[in-house]
This record gives sequence, structure tokens and C-alpha cells, in this order.
Amino acid sequence: MIGDMKTTKTGQFISRTPQTKFPSPPFGIETGFNSKKRISTMSTPHLLSAKVSFAHVTTALMLAVVWVAAGQGTQAQDQPKLATTAEKPSEDLGVSDEEFKTRSRSLFDGQILAGFEGDASWFRIEDESIVAGRLDQPIPKNQFLATTEKFDNFEFRAEIRMRGEGRNAGIQFRSRRPKKSDDVPPHEMIGYQADAGYSAERSIWGALYDESRRRRMLQLPEPPFEVEWKQPAAGQDAATETSEQANQGSQSATPEQTDRPEQTDWVKMRIVCHGPRIQISLNGVQTVDYIETEEGIPQVGVIALQIHSGKPAEAWYRNLRILGLD
Repeated sequence: MIGDMKTTKTGQFISRTPQTKFPSPPFGIETGFNSKKRISTMSTPHLLSAKVSFAHVTTALMLAVVWVAAGQGTQAQDQPKLATTAEKPSEDLGVSDEEFKTRSRSLFDGQILAGFEGDASWFRIEDESIVAGRLDQPIPKNQFLATTEKFDNFEFRAEIRMRGEGRNAGIQFRSRRPKKSDDVPPHEMIGYQADAGYSAERSIWGALYDESRRRRMLQLPEPPFEVEWKQPAAGQDAATETSEQANQGSQSATPEQTDRPEQTDWVKMRIVCHGPRIQISLNGVQTVDYIETEEGIPQVGVIALQIHSGKPAEAWYRNLRILGLD
């Protein structure tokens, strides 16, 4: 997904770590107190004729500065607080690792794509992983492999890794396929997406995007969550080379083997939804804590795996598990 990187004004979100507070505005700015006018008034012949001592004037000025810095100006009281300010770290809506391991269920058995729908020409199973996309040709349009089952309040966990030139993928949730009345191509999805990869040279790993609906970022991790891209070592197989390449061994290496595309390691993604609140974590680091405040946004939908249109690329997904939350 490539879109406007501005944070929505219709939703609010909570940062994991408190942001630095802005310093008090300069003297006489946005405080309802004009420094030049005040000083001029206190220097008028009227005040001097009253024989006010210099010490008294200085004291009055100091008290005025303290008064302004304390935020008692008439306009300062009306300044709205930033929605991104958080007093303390947010509460984790999910369950412990042990409880998730015990109570969650698998959405993919590593063998067949039962319970999923999508364009089979862009998805395959390899090494017990779902591979989205290709390395031998550009991807003309976004592709999604979606569950046929819907989910509302849940904790979802999966592992994702990326490979190739195109570096944009993600996991849809609380989403749906378009209707004719939506004026959205039928191959698309409408709903939330936990992003992976890059957009406009910026890491969007762990960001929250609204796909084909508001078409904008709802929250970007700050600072960006960086994932290393690296050249795979010679002879590395499994989720790095295709099965055919691995079977070839050292015999007549293909151009793809000689010029291996860069790839990432596996990244653990965790999505927790409960009511209007959404939390996303990568490798145990929370990147999003978002509260939906716009009316009419569904709190139920399918989960889907994406490969974004663009240069040749693959997104690998494995260990897809989900646990319903009360």
C-alpha cells in the first residue's frame, strides 16, 4: 500500500513511550500577553510619576513571566492537547505467550490452503509457508489471499519475511472483499492492514494502514521499525531458494542463484483487536496502539495476506495462529 503518510484526524492513537513535551512558547507568543506592549505601559510617565521603584517594576515583570510560563495566559488555556501525548505505556490487550500457545488454533496447516480464497496464480505453498508473489516478473496489481472465516475480537500471530526488489506487503484484518457499489477493483481488500516493508524509502513495518477505504496511514511507528535486508549466503535453501533450485545443488547455477535477491529474516507479527482498539507488535516491540473513533468502521472481517503490486517480490507467511478474545 502506498498512500498519504499523514496520521488520520478521525482516529486517535496512543504511543507506547511518552513523547517529549513541547517547551513553553516564547514570551508573548500564543499566550495572550504582548511583551512589548506590557513593557511599554510599565515605562510610561504615568507609572514613573507614581514613583514606582525600579525594583518594584522588575519584580512585576518577573511575576508576569512566571505567570505566562505557567500557562495562565488567556489563549494558552484554550490550546488543545496533542492526541499523540501519552502519560504512560499502554496496556497490552492480548494474552501471555503460554496462554496463546495453549489456546490458539492454526489457520494454515502447512500443506493445503483450505479456508482461503484468492488468485492461485500468485500464491503457492513451500516449506510449510504461504508464498505470495514471484521473483521472475513484476506484480501488476495487489493480490490478497483471504480467509473465508470472519473474526471480531482476537489475537493473531504469524511470521513474515520478504524477498526481492518490491518491498511492500502486509496482513489485512477486519477486512472484506469489495462490492460493486464500492467502486473498488474486485481483487482488492477493504479494511485495516498491518504493514510490512517500505513506502517512499521509509520503513512501514508494523504500521497501521486503511486499505481501499480511507486510503491513508492511521498510525506510523515512531521511530520507524527497521528490518535488515541482506544477501543470502551461498547454499542457503529452505525459505530462501525454491525447491527446484535446492535440488539442483551445485550443477549449472541459474542466474537467480548467481544474483541472489536480498531478503529479510523472519519477523514475528502480532495483531490484537478488542472493540475499537488495535495493537500491533513486531518481535515483541509494540508499534501501534490505536483507538478507532470514526463511526461506521466495522469491527469484524476476514484476515488476508498481501503482496503489493510493483517490482518482482515475494512475501513468505508461516505459523498463522489465532485466538478469540472475549
